[in-house]
Amino acid sequence: MYTLARCRRVAVLSDIHGNYYAFRACYEDALLRGAEGFVFLGDYVSDLSMPRETLNLLYTIRQTHPTVCLRGNRERYMLENRQGMHHFAPGTRSGSLYYTYASLTEADLDLFASLPTYAVVEINGLPVELAHAAEEDDRHYFDPQHERFPAMVEGMRTTCFLTGHSHKQYAEEREGKQIINPGSVGVPRNYGYLTQYALLDVEDGRVSCELRQLPYDVEAAVRHQMSHLLPVAKYWAIGVLYDVLTGEEWMIPMLHRAYERAGENTDRMDDEAFWHSVAEEMGMHFTEPELLALFR
Repeated sequence: MYTLARCRRVAVLSDIHGNYYAFRACYEDALLRGAEGFVFLGDYVSDLSMPRETLNLLYTIRQTHPTVCLRGNRERYMLENRQGMHHFAPGTRSGSLYYTYASLTEADLDLFASLPTYAVVEINGLPVELAHAAEEDDRHYFDPQHERFPAMVEGMRTTCFLTGHSHKQYAEEREGKQIINPGSVGVPRNYGYLTQYALLDVEDGRVSCELRQLPYDVEAAVRHQMSHLLPVAKYWAIGVLYDVLTGEEWMIPMLHRAYERAGENTDRMDDEAFWHSVAEEMGMHFTEPELLALFR
């Protein structure tokens, strides 16, 4: 069992996705509010353009505070690529993953390989379950709207479960059990451009939760994305920025639309002109001023 046994106040962060500016804002806010330890639920990298800076800050936190880290599905993709299971390449189809993988060291990949996808952690004497998504799969959604949610609650081994992956922040209580999703640090779904995390106080066997949403330097994140990731994965990079700036899903619907249009001719997914037409169909804009106008 992992342990944060001496920590009463713990910050829980998930789904950073390479958004270093948002990550730093959450980290600094947590310190100001007296966080004694940190829990990370995975998906540290990919989609945004600062994976190296993100991991460097993660290493700093691991060195200076009691910290528990899980592996998310994005870290799994990186490990699978090292094993030869993928062939990431520049371009919208997998350029974001290609860019991310190129920034990683063997030490980063070894860290990812060492991390669990599910764990039980003692926080100030209370056992708490952690998973990037659900215990059995790193891509299931452990969300109140999911039809499997009641069964997931029934199957909990403790009275508190921390989960991420959906990028939707919530705190639910069912049948005397608490399920908390801290939201997404890097690509939040339900608070527009505001970055998210959760601050937990654990005392006398009970968890109280403050769901935090705060501003950060969004313009810096946009400019870095445009100058670094855009040349490698243009329309994916733009789709992510739409997600970041609006708090709504654009990237995944764009991917689904592309697959629908491509049909059996999957080679079209490697054609940037094809991606441009899909993005245009969705009403996307492509310049930095137009994207920043979504935020302002």
